[in-house]
Amino acid sequence: MTGGIEAVQARIAVIESRLQALARRDFAAVLETARAARSATAGVGAATRTSGSPRSERLAAYMRSHNFNPALAAEAESFVEAADAYGMDWRLATALAAVESSGGRECFRPHNPFGIMGRDFSSFREAVYEVNRLVRSYGFGNDIRAILRKYNPTGGEGYIDTVLGEMQRM
Repeated sequence: MTGGIEAVQARIAVIESRLQALARRDFAAVLETARAARSATAGVGAATRTSGSPRSERLAAYMRSHNFNPALAAEAESFVEAADAYGMDWRLATALAAVESSGGRECFRPHNPFGIMGRDFSSFREAVYEVNRLVRSYGFGNDIRAILRKYNPTGGEGYIDTVLGEMQRM
């Protein structure tokens, strides 16, 4: 039954995070962000949607410079929100996507840029939240080396160094 309680607590954390983000912006800014997201995703080669936070802007720039899948890159703010909701380093999931699937361009399963247990996801956003939940469940806090040893036990130090290198580039 513990898993059920943890799932509810995680969902509450996500909702609280979104409410806090909305409280920091005025209504006009929220409308402008929604309009920008709508127009950005309407055309081919759409720009990455962000809320303008420094971290999401950095991720968006990194994703553009590394030719991420545009649909995954449009979730730059989700990467930051999910990391905050689960208390994880905001760069980790993006680095994992870069290493595991060339930024979502080579997904083994639909909407799964992380290679998480061969799972299918209904959206990239769902996958982003799940990878943060998963690495949080390991109980290593933000000890990235310990997380990566558990996440990919056969990857070795080379894998860990590759992911850490991607994180440093952000």
